[in-house]
Amino acid sequence: MTTLIDALAARSGKTHPLVEAAAGCGGSCATGPQPAARRGVDAPPVRVNGIVIDEADIARESQHHTVGSIEEARAAAAQALIVRHLLLERAGELSLAPRPETDPLGRWESDDEALVRAVLDLEAAPIEPTEAECRRVYAAQSARFAMPFERAEPIIRDRLRARAWMTSAAAYVARLYRSARIEGLDRRPEGPP
Repeated sequence: MTTLIDALAARSGKTHPLVEAAAGCGGSCATGPQPAARRGVDAPPVRVNGIVIDEADIARESQHHTVGSIEEARAAAAQALIVRHLLLERAGELSLAPRPETDPLGRWESDDEALVRAVLDLEAAPIEPTEAECRRVYAAQSARFAMPFERAEPIIRDRLRARAWMTSAAAYVARLYRSARIEGLDRRPEGPP
């Protein structure tokens, strides 16, 4: 795949000094940094429901996706930004206001993170695990617990709750993703990552 940087370098016959400087870490390490996500010269912009996802945002997001190639990192980053856009779009449709919370370490979530959490809490809340489910897990894995059920139940309940939340959120996001109008990105058959 030809990138804009490669095409410009080929046209002039030389590499821009800034590109050369950014290609390595200045000689103090054996390998250069990971390349940023790049869009091919002929690649169309990514759109979701008619809104363009900015290439600079995709490039910034791509650093969080470790995959085999630059193109795969760009696609994974674009999918993540599409999901974020869809969840924030849904928050707007529901007229939700952000109510940021802090985690146990005192870190505040952003307004966007608060809106995403609110949408998922409202529309993808899983069913709370029952005592019977907790007892089934305890019975099936009693060797892993060196404590009576009464002490193990909160641990089991938290794990079942987390698993149920992840499953419910993933199913909800997959429904949003399937119903979206996405252009400029091949959809994965199974939906977003």
